[in-house]
Amino acid sequence: MKKSFSRLPKNILMISCIVMTLNQSLSGQQSQPDRVSPLVSAEWVKQNSTNPGVVILHVSSTKRDYENGHIPGARFLWPGHIIIATENESTFPAPEEDAAKKLRELGVNNESHIILCGIYGNVIQVSRIFVNLEHYGLRGKVSILNGGFEAWMNAGYESSQTIPQVKKGRFKPLIINNLVNGEFVKANLKNSAYVITDARPKAQYDGTTGAPRPGHIPGTKNLPQPGMYDGKSFMFNSPESIKAAFDKLNIPPGSRPLFYCHTGNSASIDYVAAIVAGYEPLIYDGSMEEWSSRFEWPVEK
Repeated sequence: MKKSFSRLPKNILMISCIVMTLNQSLSGQQSQPDRVSPLVSAEWVKQNSTNPGVVILHVSSTKRDYENGHIPGARFLWPGHIIIATENESTFPAPEEDAAKKLRELGVNNESHIILCGIYGNVIQVSRIFVNLEHYGLRGKVSILNGGFEAWMNAGYESSQTIPQVKKGRFKPLIINNLVNGEFVKANLKNSAYVITDARPKAQYDGTTGAPRPGHIPGTKNLPQPGMYDGKSFMFNSPESIKAAFDKLNIPPGSRPLFYCHTGNSASIDYVAAIVAGYEPLIYDGSMEEWSSRFEWPVEK
């Protein structure tokens, strides 16, 4: 099994950090790889839903939500096939071969354009699946239906209760290092190649609340993820609004935003938003769940 950068032994990690810094410092806002739009509208999905290269995945914690109605041709994706918990972390990518098997069952190929359709405001869950699919090798090939299934229905389009017949895909994982661990973050706190940013609400960043130790990772900035989307429609803000929010972070040319939150879930919102703004972001997988429980690591208010 291929190893993710964030899981390398510590002695290899430090060497890898240097190499990764040299390589990735050149891949910030100015040099995004070819990407599909990270956000698509219901109208776009309607116009492209019959394209054989497009795979629509209805994301919900319960299959009944899918069975009650979904975009015609959409397949059901249970988040537990892509996101798991371990004894040490509440949010972790499912083993790559397990995830790849499920994706193949859903008809996914390496060249597929994946559309993630959430429901009932599960935009954080959908965004974390976006992150994990990029991690498995689908970077630049995943989009989120902005506003989810509700946006589809509000546009007046039909829903279906038919479960489509799917031809098995040929997807093979190729791990992309968009997830890093605490040792990487600790080693790069003062590295200008990364702008480490707390995606939690300001109260948690300031340390007025939070456990087991309140506060934030020293020297990090704050971009609260709730500010990236509308809390009623669960639609991401306009690209202009998102870019304006990122401008306030003063990210140096060529640097990459590296986001964390409490468990690595809600930071995924900022990850998607960063792509909208033209950056190639990273996620600290363990986030404050790990950092604040490592009492030898500093926290500031």
